[in-house]
Amino acid sequence: MMRLLTKFGLHRIARDERGSAMVEAALGIPLLLTAMIGVFEVANFYFVSASVENAVLHASRFGVTGGAADGITREDQVRAIIEEQTFGMVNMDTVQIETSVYEQFADIGEPEPFADDNDNGEYDEGEAYADVNGNGVWDDDMAVAGLGGAGDIVLYRVNYEAESLTGFMDWAHRALNIQATVAVRNEPF
Repeated sequence: MMRLLTKFGLHRIARDERGSAMVEAALGIPLLLTAMIGVFEVANFYFVSASVENAVLHASRFGVTGGAADGITREDQVRAIIEEQTFGMVNMDTVQIETSVYEQFADIGEPEPFADDNDNGEYDEGEAYADVNGNGVWDDDMAVAGLGGAGDIVLYRVNYEAESLTGFMDWAHRALNIQATVAVRNEPF
């Protein structure tokens, strides 16, 4: 057997280390690149999330004052603040900005009061209700859309489906939904 190995030079091939760095690189580089891209994707998600939260806070600070520049509605100004505070990382065509007005903080997310005639715990067509928001129909949230007036409670809510920074992992996950919400009382203006 030793003769056979010697005759064909196989013992030299078995101990030859040339090319081992190439094999190690071929195995290691994809793992390293995947880890690096993953770090960038996670960092991007946290940056966009923090930017959206910061933008909602800035927009609500503007909204409580009731101020508006000439020729620009308060709603447009809120949108502009959100766009500015997210540093271009949020696609303003797909972001959802909702502002809801309530009389008091306890009303946030509450349905309009109704008389539960059949005691099933749900509003059924024909049951009497208090039309708090004045739209002529019973709603599961008594809010009125808008930025409200002096002393009103305003809930600012921004929803955004964050896009992948690189697109590398789009096949593995669905879009990440980022939501930021803040409720404030408007100042007297």
